[in-house]
Amino acid sequence: MKSYRVRFTPEASRLIARLPPEGKKLVRSAINELLKAPYQGSELTGEFAGYRSLKPRRYRIIYRVNEEESLLEIYHVGHRRDVYETLRALLMSLREKE
Repeated sequence: MKSYRVRFTPEASRLIARLPPEGKKLVRSAINELLKAPYQGSELTGEFAGYRSLKPRRYRIIYRVNEEESLLEIYHVGHRRDVYETLRALLMSLREKE
């Protein structure tokens, strides 16, 4: 079985730190499961193509799988009600920096 590492964007790290204890526990557990089976999250489409979303209860973890580097790149973590709106803003700011 292939072994993956995980890398968090600064934004994702900040968002996880701000979660309540129950949320942090859910997200950490879900990320540990992703390391074992990184393609279990749903593929996103449209403007979010290339990203995947894992849905532990009311939270969403937005990530990419980098096979070349055996790496899970966690881009965004948040509550389901607003995660895609804030992801859109994050991706726009990342594109502006390129």
